[in-house]
Amino acid sequence: MGLLDFFKRNKKSEVETVTTKKPSPEQTLFANTVLEIISPTVEQFGFARNRTEVETYLTTIIFRKDNQYVKVSGSTYPTDYPYSYNIVLGDGDSEEFFEWDWNSIALWRLKNKIDPTIKAKEYEFPLGDKVKFSLSNANKELLKYAESFLQGDLNLFYETRSDQNKEREPYKIHKPDNNGKYITIDEPVSVEQKKKYS
Repeated sequence: MGLLDFFKRNKKSEVETVTTKKPSPEQTLFANTVLEIISPTVEQFGFARNRTEVETYLTTIIFRKDNQYVKVSGSTYPTDYPYSYNIVLGDGDSEEFFEWDWNSIALWRLKNKIDPTIKAKEYEFPLGDKVKFSLSNANKELLKYAESFLQGDLNLFYETRSDQNKEREPYKIHKPDNNGKYITIDEPVSVEQKKKYS
């Protein structure tokens, strides 16, 4: 089934933007399966599809409810090997990089917060007949570890995001000074985001 076939069967949200740029068969299958498995789960908590992008090497699907969002993003870009995908939970802007990069956490971070014995990380990008199994498992984990977030209780989410951002360094800018000597400084927007979300 092609991506457009899936959208014909599943009515697009009124606020959703859909972009396809020469999607590969792997990304098309991944996107279709996200919409088949994860979309109904988050929609039952009041989230609506906001943006769907399927490209040759990347899929990004964002569901929003007020300020909250759930983003599923998977990459098979050659330099991103080993290929992976993540379910990201956020509160704030899901479009502007400096905002979403600091206002969100991956589901695996919440899993580690709830059960520190788990060595969770991003999901391995599935291929072929493994796609449905992998996304079904991720969907179960979304319900198990992020149900409070989906229901609008953000306390554990805020605590986990704060822990994550306290550990992070602001982005760095490496540039020549007035004398041509290279210096490294903190990127000012990420300094502010670190303060805001830590």
